[in-house]
Amino acid sequence: MYDFQSIVSSAGRMVQIGRMCVNKGLKEIGLGSAEADVLMFLYSVGDGVRQDDIVAGIEVSKAAISRTIKSLEKKGYVARKQNLCDRRSYVVWLTERAWKAEVLVKRQYEDLVNAACLGIPEEKVKEVVELFKHVVNNMEKYRLDAS
Repeated sequence: MYDFQSIVSSAGRMVQIGRMCVNKGLKEIGLGSAEADVLMFLYSVGDGVRQDDIVAGIEVSKAAISRTIKSLEKKGYVARKQNLCDRRSYVVWLTERAWKAEVLVKRQYEDLVNAACLGIPEEKVKEVVELFKHVVNNMEKYRLDAS
């Protein structure tokens, strides 16, 4: 039997520490980790993304993404425009302010990953990433089968 408590506790703590580090690193520009996650998604896939695609890409609830995008919009990091093809949805665009913050935001995540992987051989890191993906797939299958 697997030690479920250790797995959940370690995974939760990794996420918690990561969020704390990103929050601290981005405090000077008024961003939190949830907002940075949205910006990182937009930096990686490009500008002009439907809000629903952000929900699917980050795998967070519609309500949470909506709140985060409203906050980013209020802070001047994104602009939201009605989708011309589907008036019920919105398209999110990065502003000049967001593009200026790109290097700093990305550096927070790079520094965090580098710190987390310190002293671990690259092949082991790749192995762990593949294991995490496998675990996530197993859990998603279990979730879908249970519903």
